[in-house]
Amino acid sequence: MTQAEKILNYLWSIAPSGATNAQIAQGTGIAPHQAVYMATQALLYQGRVQSERQGRVWMFYAVEGPAVDLGHAPSAAGSSVGYLQQTLSAAGFEEMARVIFGQRYGVSLAPGSLANVPKRFDFVSPDGQIVGDARYYTLVGGIGLPPAKFSIIAEHVWLLEKTAAPALFLVFGNDRNVPVQWLKRYGHLAGQVAFYFLRDSGELESLR
Repeated sequence: MTQAEKILNYLWSIAPSGATNAQIAQGTGIAPHQAVYMATQALLYQGRVQSERQGRVWMFYAVEGPAVDLGHAPSAAGSSVGYLQQTLSAAGFEEMARVIFGQRYGVSLAPGSLANVPKRFDFVSPDGQIVGDARYYTLVGGIGLPPAKFSIIAEHVWLLEKTAAPALFLVFGNDRNVPVQWLKRYGHLAGQVAFYFLRDSGELESLR
């Protein structure tokens, strides 16, 4: 049984109550605590759990039965529940990326701005030497090139380079083809900005 399955089964067993990451770790035996955090963030991104902040901690709740198919994300089309899952997915993806890149660089990364660039970036190190942004896109109709999104990527590259930080990166989720196609067309203009694709499982792939 995978860690994700253990967590889902545990949350279902205590439903409708929720649990914190610490309680999930105790209830499932998953260690270390960071592994629980990564797993709950991935499940949050996939829409398999819901979360609610209570004071200084986050509570996680089951949204599927114990027989949930972990190989397929639930459909979010046409319902308020789907909209909630989509919103949580965006937050979950960014939080998962924050943990992974924080571990990669060995620093704490938080949303912030630098004095010379009036933009709020998703990931900024305390000393301003590491700056990054998270984006998750899909192709138009699943196959078409998204020119507007390509323009947004180019804008992000330009703004990141204006920070003059030594380490710059963009991390993408949801559809790998969007950043891949952008790099095929405009990769020579990306300068020092590193491109990554982050899968739901937490696996990070360098695209440059």
